[in-house]
Amino acid sequence: MTTRTRTGDQALVREINLSIILNALRDRSPLSRASLASATGLNKTTVSSLVQQLIDGRFVSEVGVEKSDDIGRPGRLLELNPAAGCIIGAEIGVDFISVLVTDFAARVLWRQQERTARGSAQEAILSRMLALIDAAIKHTAGGGAEVLGLGLGVPGLVDVLSGTLLFGPNLGWRNVPLRAQLAAAFSFPVYVDNEANMATLGESYFGVARGARSVLYVSAGVGLGGGIVLDGRVLPGAGGFAGEVGHMTMEPDGRPCNCGNRGCWETLVSQKAVFRRVRTAITGGEESNLTAATGGDLTALTIPLVATAARNGDAVARAALHETAVWLGIGLANLINALNPEIIVFGGILSLASDCLLPVVAAVIRERALRWPAAATQVLVAAYGADACVMGGIATVYYQILSQPFRTEQSHARPSPSLGYTLGTRVGSEALVALP
Repeated sequence: MTTRTRTGDQALVREINLSIILNALRDRSPLSRASLASATGLNKTTVSSLVQQLIDGRFVSEVGVEKSDDIGRPGRLLELNPAAGCIIGAEIGVDFISVLVTDFAARVLWRQQERTARGSAQEAILSRMLALIDAAIKHTAGGGAEVLGLGLGVPGLVDVLSGTLLFGPNLGWRNVPLRAQLAAAFSFPVYVDNEANMATLGESYFGVARGARSVLYVSAGVGLGGGIVLDGRVLPGAGGFAGEVGHMTMEPDGRPCNCGNRGCWETLVSQKAVFRRVRTAITGGEESNLTAATGGDLTALTIPLVATAARNGDAVARAALHETAVWLGIGLANLINALNPEIIVFGGILSLASDCLLPVVAAVIRERALRWPAAATQVLVAAYGADACVMGGIATVYYQILSQPFRTEQSHARPSPSLGYTLGTRVGSEALVALP
């Protein structure tokens, strides 16, 4: 009995093959058509047809001629076209809003960050975010570029399918329909996720964890968040809330946490914990250069100020960062034993003091983690630092486009990679059958 292939099946396979081509160019460009055929396992005729469609759609451009000693016509080299459009990444932090714009080659074209007062009204924060996104759109319009999408990261538990911030303990927000509000204001696709998940994606897609199969991202700032990549996928958990490592209980009778628990890891490893240790030492009579650096106003402490003081030998700053590093190392040792990650990426504002923290963290991991998983783990500083989340927003949109470049009806509710979609397409002998 002969089974007929439906038109829909052919369209799906073609879409997947287009994605294979785009991901190959993202990973290894520039490549010729012949090199693409070799790299993907697709036949040359199919590659030529797909490439022409991508060139016509402005997703791919020819950039030169392949150098070769072979007799015959040299191949034209291809890469992703930076002018295909712009992507916006955004983050709402506890005390800031950040917006960044890249071209289709993920090169930063424009960025803006504004400090916000903690405890500011939700409406005021959202209004400023919309204003910054409007400014980003005007910048892209000035260059004649189309906005391909927006990825927004926020601190807290997010229902990714609806784009709703269910609970942001450090913002004090509950049940905020962020994607619905953004979709009402803008016509391009919008994706919303937890900021640490997005930062994990950004570092896995563009940063220090690119190509790694098992990644743990830990972001330490006002709060402490995390994200996990396993086999090229951001691990979502049963409800999409995996990675909330900051709320592991470390001290059963410890300090209250904004989540409602006590003794969370976040209460011991965050900028608030660092500042508390500094203030306690100074008010207890210890001398520190930080008193003069803040003009005597210890509420003006910042992580860069503390890190600089520590590098200059300030005993109070060094002790505060040392204690923070010990607790950071203890938590990471537990996570190494549980997850056996290939790479741990350390990001967030505390990563600005990584040179002070990580030597202590490494010593604690050697002492407390099992030797075998610890030996397999590298601890690296996030390539994008404070921009890790907004670059994750870029990666979220980028992923969707590279997966479905010619989807005609953009759906704001499509799943992001954090729902378990593969970050990149691995092609081998099992490559899909090529269809014209």
